[in-house]
Amino acid sequence: MDLKIDDLKISEYTKNILHELGFTEVSDLEGLDYISLTQKFPFKRHYIASIIQELNAAGYLLPPENAVTIYDVPMSQRLLHILERNYIFYLSQLSLCSKEEHARMRNLGERTMLEMEEICKAHGIELRSIQSIKENMAPYDLHFRSIHFEGLYKYKISTFDELNKLTTQNLHMICQQDYNDTMKMYFILKDNGITFQAWEDQYLFEILSRKIAKTLDRRYRIYTVSQLCSCAEIFIDSMPPSLLPSLKKVLEDYS
Repeated sequence: MDLKIDDLKISEYTKNILHELGFTEVSDLEGLDYISLTQKFPFKRHYIASIIQELNAAGYLLPPENAVTIYDVPMSQRLLHILERNYIFYLSQLSLCSKEEHARMRNLGERTMLEMEEICKAHGIELRSIQSIKENMAPYDLHFRSIHFEGLYKYKISTFDELNKLTTQNLHMICQQDYNDTMKMYFILKDNGITFQAWEDQYLFEILSRKIAKTLDRRYRIYTVSQLCSCAEIFIDSMPPSLLPSLKKVLEDYS
């Protein structure tokens, strides 16, 4: 029988972070290290950084094999402190963010940026720009903003066809967890022929009309099928009659 996260002798804080990331059993962490865990949740590296030392000490999240830490390489104290402040502890992490995102790190001036690039070059780590992604997407009317391109970079999406690798949950993260923005981008991409991958849940705009999905968001803060299915029947029945036929069908289909 698998050991549960809740049974581990770790802090409640770390348990809560693991639950938020979707881990309930120790086996879920098998084969993961700090870098691969960060790659699975590219927008939550500050959460992961806050629990790695405890998990490492407990033996549940091993250090990356043959990874070069920022402490193994000579660098200025300025650059070291910048990397630490941004939860970057291994050089290979630097390739997970674009040049544009690195440039926005506080106190990273032109001279320190050049130092970082030279260190990466010496260790075979490529730093890339989002400019090539912008150019590849330019022929399509996708209405992407810079923040969206940053998200695509994190999910290793560089061409239009690679958008088919995304789930709508990925899209939600790319849109900074803005539900309305996600809904808007979802229909733009669908209109351009993109087919999203299945995931363990569904957003209601995937199966209901935009109007109903917006109403459920605005009035009740209900976004997903699982949220809807967890609502009490009396609560569902109190909703406007115009919504009930569609909602009852969803509940019937997913019960």
